Amino acid sequence: MTVLRPAGEGTSLPLTGYSVLRNVIPPQPPPDVPPGWELLPPDFVGVGTMKSGTSWWWSILASHPDVASPRGSSSATGPPGSLNVRPYGSKEVHFFDHYGRVEDVDPVLYYRYFPRPSGSITGEWTPRYMYDFWTPPMLRMVAPNAKLLVLLRDPLERFISALAHHLKWGDDLDAISMDHQFRRGLYWQQIQALMTYFDRDQVLVLQYEWCVIDVAQEARRTFEFLGIDPDKWKLSQEWTRRVGPKHPKPILNQATRDALRRAYEPDLSRLLTEFPKLDGSLWPSSIGSYDSRSR
Repeated sequence: MTVLRPAGEGTSLPLTGYSVLRNVIPPQPPPDVPPGWELLPPDFVGVGTMKSGTSWWWSILASHPDVASPRGSSSATGPPGSLNVRPYGSKEVHFFDHYGRVEDVDPVLYYRYFPRPSGSITGEWTPRYMYDFWTPPMLRMVAPNAKLLVLLRDPLERFISALAHHLKWGDDLDAISMDHQFRRGLYWQQIQALMTYFDRDQVLVLQYEWCVIDVAQEARRTFEFLGIDPDKWKLSQEWTRRVGPKHPKPILNQATRDALRRAYEPDLSRLLTEFPKLDGSLWPSSIGSYDSRSR
């Protein structure tokens, strides 16, 4: 078994097949701090959700001239500034993933990931932060004033996309991984836990499908929430919403799809009531009617 020690302090993480399957990975080393840059808490942190367009939206954030992106990209498939650059190295820190419990940490260990020049803001977006019960209280300890971003997608479509992601890495879709990915789509439950530690006005909930429909308006809404001038940002016509490769999606039989819809229904009902700006009609695969014979 390979054992990696995360940057900073904490327990060593066994990098088993299951830890890879669940995206529990140690944080990357912190970046170098250029001369004259400041080390401060993150101004914003994206906390969810996996396979909901977060890499695309991070690319849009990072393209604003007032947003510093001090951590390098891991790989690129297009010219600098293009949304076809895979931004995972700059986007995701995974600082809290490996703890598995709530622990006191030296805030400076986290701040090391967020150098920025004076007048800029910076942050990160690790999609599993909203899912792990220990991350919101630990994030509150080290970055109590951070603004939080949540990007949601049709839960059933997100579920299928996540399974495709696992298949791409050669993982078996066993019952444990299926259940894990189902639970990652219980959005209301996770957001309620998040808002136990952060005020509601610190959290912006975005809908992937609306972002696709009106990129400019939702980007403006995001920049205004972060307190930066939206008029400094211009959407290039060459940018597309896909970041990274496309993977073949598994086909679920109708009985499985219906069971997922029913299982998501109570959580979705509460989510749409709590956040009326979310448009349920844009999530037809999760809110669609069931075959009457299966009722």
